Amino acid sequence: MAKRDYYEVLGVSKTAAADEIRKSHRKLVRQYHPDVNKNNKAAEEKFKEVQEAYDVLSDEHKRKGYDQFGHAGPGAGPGGVDPATYEAYRRAQQGRGRQQWGSGGVTVEDFDPADFAGGGNAGFGDIFEQLFGAGGRAGGGRSRGRAPQPPPMPGSDIEYPISLSFEDAARGIALPLQIRRGGQMESIEIKIPPGVKDGSRVRIKGKGDQGTNGQNGDLYIITGIHDHPYFRRDGLDVLVDVPISLYEALLGTKVEVPTLDGPVTLTIPPGTSSGAKMRIKSRGIERGKEKGDEYVVVKIIVPKDLDASDKEAIAKLQEKHPINARGEVKW
Repeated sequence: MAKRDYYEVLGVSKTAAADEIRKSHRKLVRQYHPDVNKNNKAAEEKFKEVQEAYDVLSDEHKRKGYDQFGHAGPGAGPGGVDPATYEAYRRAQQGRGRQQWGSGGVTVEDFDPADFAGGGNAGFGDIFEQLFGAGGRAGGGRSRGRAPQPPPMPGSDIEYPISLSFEDAARGIALPLQIRRGGQMESIEIKIPPGVKDGSRVRIKGKGDQGTNGQNGDLYIITGIHDHPYFRRDGLDVLVDVPISLYEALLGTKVEVPTLDGPVTLTIPPGTSSGAKMRIKSRGIERGKEKGDEYVVVKIIVPKDLDASDKEAIAKLQEKHPINARGEVKW
């Protein structure tokens, strides 16, 4: 089956800027990620297709080769040079013997880009300038016959989105991952530090695509955080609503409340109002040496379906203990 056009896969135009490609990739990876598409082969294939397209279009050199030669481009040497040609050059630079450049029996030791600067071989001069820059052309006192040295070429960075639970984001976690590097899947383990937010970028140095002379790109883990059924985050603090009855609010009570480190017993003093915040120290989000607190937000539940005698009793209570609830409010 023929491969789809990489620009079509990512849903961008051929003139799309790097930022547009990155945003489209992030959106599609979240859509087809295996974590949200369990046992879905079609989504898994889409995910791989998107990753493959991004591997090429996010790298300036690979993208240039793809634009020139289509799906044959990413496999070519830098700038779209034929793979055998570039490999011959690379091996000769490493001292592995005399290698042939193209046809005509021209060896690396005999080659000088200046010899091909014009005429029918102008293409070789252009290619070497693209590969190695203007400084790679012969001249300036360099002896003829020495092949140009390629500059270091760093590998491209890789972005990999993951989904985390609220607790794992708060406390940190080690995760095994399968990432695509250099066109192949590789298993690695990463450590997510405590305190990451939705959209945080965790950098894993040197785990991006491979470059020349050991200059690998970096791996960036993009974190997506699931909503929690009752915890909310405010900076490094955690908030949780705790309902209590009207009678508990009036008389006071003890309640068991959840925290990230297990339940604790909290004393609610008599006369507590709805919306009151009560702090549980050091039970919030960790980040480095910092650690937030947990705040319990009291929500008072009042009785319903009062009969006449109930209303009479409450009216007497109100008469005995009047409350001007909006007395200090300025609308």
